[in-house]
Amino acid sequence: MDPLSLAGLTIAVVDALIRYGERTAELISDARGFNGDSNELYNLVVDENTQSKLLKNLLFSQSWVYGGKTLFEQFDPDVQEQIEHLVRDIESILRQGVELLERRYCVPDGSSNAATRQPFTSLLTALPAVSSSGRASPSLPALLLWSLRDKKRVESILGSFKDRNSRLRRKVELWCFASQLGISPDHLRHLQTDESSRRLGFDKDATIRLAQQCTEGGGGEHTPLELPPSWDSYLKEIAPEENQGLFTIVTKDSRVYVQENHRVAAQVLANGSGTGVSRLDARTRGRIESLARLLHQPKEQIFRILPCVGWRELPDRNYIAFVFELSSPLGSPASLQRILFESKLVPSLGDKFQLALGLCQCIAQIHMVQWVHESFRSDNILLLPHRIKDDDSKERLDINYHEPWVLGFEFSRPEPFFSSGHSDFEPSRDIYRHPERQGQPSTPFKKIHDIYSLGVVLLEIGLWEPAIKLQRNLFAHATDSTAVRAQLVKHAQRRLESRVGKRFKEVVLKCLNGDFGVDDDTREDMKLQQAFRHQVLDVIEQAANSV
Repeated sequence: MDPLSLAGLTIAVVDALIRYGERTAELISDARGFNGDSNELYNLVVDENTQSKLLKNLLFSQSWVYGGKTLFEQFDPDVQEQIEHLVRDIESILRQGVELLERRYCVPDGSSNAATRQPFTSLLTALPAVSSSGRASPSLPALLLWSLRDKKRVESILGSFKDRNSRLRRKVELWCFASQLGISPDHLRHLQTDESSRRLGFDKDATIRLAQQCTEGGGGEHTPLELPPSWDSYLKEIAPEENQGLFTIVTKDSRVYVQENHRVAAQVLANGSGTGVSRLDARTRGRIESLARLLHQPKEQIFRILPCVGWRELPDRNYIAFVFELSSPLGSPASLQRILFESKLVPSLGDKFQLALGLCQCIAQIHMVQWVHESFRSDNILLLPHRIKDDDSKERLDINYHEPWVLGFEFSRPEPFFSSGHSDFEPSRDIYRHPERQGQPSTPFKKIHDIYSLGVVLLEIGLWEPAIKLQRNLFAHATDSTAVRAQLVKHAQRRLESRVGKRFKEVVLKCLNGDFGVDDDTREDMKLQQAFRHQVLDVIEQAANSV
């Protein structure tokens, strides 16, 4: 189809979708007299319809950035067709809701024209009882009819509407940043400043991408994030703890922070002597500053990365301390790996799925902005306590599996940088690395390597057992990197399905085997990212929402 014709067709479908949204909100507003719970449905429709309008404005408003054309026209034809299909699917779902509500709550006024039907409010006014707001109150049978029969169907339809609308937003976000278009500084600055983009939350991702481009090109002037000497009395030397990264809680000026220490390798230290004298070479200092700046950029919570306030060199200890802001913690954090080793209580299936979902979302988001983690392990995943109520309504503290936070970005950088990495033959860390990256890596780090590491962590969550303990000798004698993967795959195939189901098992195997059916991908790994979201993220999200 001609691109202009496809654009016009898509706009027409979006307009129909918005009209159906407005009509649905109107009908539910009328039905609110039946049940106060309908307020929630009404707000859902209004919020989702607002998102539809914002996406329409973003996609179909002409801009000088695109040569007087629209963002929609900048996408490849296959992406344009996907948008049209997604919008048509959403429009069809919402049309079902309107038809259901109109059949139930609109009656003909003697005319055969459906457009002249009386709205449901006219039925309410015919009822004898009047509510305190002056509205007619329904009879008990009518109330039960709405509550027990139609409301469930409407809730199901609107739930599908919200789910599909959310997917459309996420896909548009991915196409904006993970395609060739996401390289353009003008495009990114447009997403930073456009009102619809800002309200959709795309401005934060654009800021991260622009910050990365400054990192890659060495350009841009920023206020350094190296913390002042006033922090020295607060930052600690963190004693290594088994199964946990080098992080701790620090308090300064009544504010709480997570301090994470990173040992500085000897080869990056410049010649220097004397207490408190910096020994970082200029290149390493620049890399640390760039990493801190990326971690500092405002992000949506879906990234699962705490906001970094800065970094400080601890020269007498050969450490760099990264400091992250933490909002009102209720207790000390613990790494996922430490909990796996020490906790005798296995979380519920729902908690496992929510934890897995948070980590899958993290990987999807950092890859979308062309970032890679490089050290994704369960000892770098931070879990905090939160308050829950027991069956007897008493409050207690428990681990919050729904909100993991990802640390350990010591080797993380924008993907274009080559990273051969330092030699590291420690099995407890090597087990999380893709076979191409174990020991002394010789290939550049790729997104598929992060996905492999995620697969190992998902295997741990499913079995609720540390990966290193899956072999009696703790993989100490593993000399063949592919043999390590083979053992992990074997455990996934034999043991996962009975614990977390067939689909979770298939997700783990896809991550470990890199089996996403992607050939001839783009430089930005667009096909891999789409496949990962469809075959991993969407599956885990469905599992989490169904428990």
